[in-house]
Amino acid sequence: MARGDLFLTLALAVPLQSEASDAVPVAERVAELVAALGTPRRAERIAAQRELLALPPAADAALATAVPPPGFEPAAALDYVRRHRPRPASSCAIPAGTWRVGTSFPADQNPPRDVTLAAYSIDATEVSCFEWWQFVEQAGGAAPAGWRGGRYPFGAERIPVAHITSEEAARFAAWVGGRLPTSDEWEVAAHGGEPRPYPWGFDFEPRLRAPTPADWRSDGRAPESGQDPADRAPCGASDFCASLSEWVVLSDGKIAARGGNWRVTKDLLRLTRAPDPRNQRARELIGFRVVDRQPARGR
Repeated sequence: MARGDLFLTLALAVPLQSEASDAVPVAERVAELVAALGTPRRAERIAAQRELLALPPAADAALATAVPPPGFEPAAALDYVRRHRPRPASSCAIPAGTWRVGTSFPADQNPPRDVTLAAYSIDATEVSCFEWWQFVEQAGGAAPAGWRGGRYPFGAERIPVAHITSEEAARFAAWVGGRLPTSDEWEVAAHGGEPRPYPWGFDFEPRLRAPTPADWRSDGRAPESGQDPADRAPCGASDFCASLSEWVVLSDGKIAARGGNWRVTKDLLRLTRAPDPRNQRARELIGFRVVDRQPARGR
């Protein structure tokens, strides 16, 4: 392992430090943290990089022009922050109304009907590994299978988290002030009330981005969130079709996985396909997103 990789691995293995306070301008805080990357005290270097990763988007401009202290490790640590800083949580608003869901396609097992929903908001992307790691560190959440020392794999800040049970997903949603979507809310957000089976329309076409060799990771990670423009819902949210399947709440209160993922065939990618209530396991192909999360608890 390269020296920089070792440093960055250590940087992901200690508890979160507090973010910059409102009293300290973001640019000044970035300068302080970048300078701390050169301190001989490893704990301070690690804490500085961890806080740089978690700073809000307002820090991007200062990070782009920051100059690290002399030495290989400070430069490697700052470069890692620039390349891997997670995007902040964002939500898409769905207005109240009566919406059409389901289809007459027999394999969907989801008969057409109208549903009336109150207004809600839904995450624009699936919950990321970085968000889940914050949950592990701050609220005692369980580290998913494949994580070492309670941290996500190297470079996975923007990868959607998987190997999460439905109970763990519901607990995370409550931690950020929200809840899991119902099956109908998920479907309406995915196709906008026009029950088309794919984000782009009614016919399957090879519009999804072809997986690259880098996508097919030995650890089973999905591609980075929001990278495929074809997999975008009318509300602006991404990855309902071919990233991870997602936990949704059924009418009887049970939780099941719904939606396609990056390893299934075209019929299983259909947005209108009903969830499978038998699927309750934490798997490498199931993630989730949150409805009505509170902004103060966003990633």
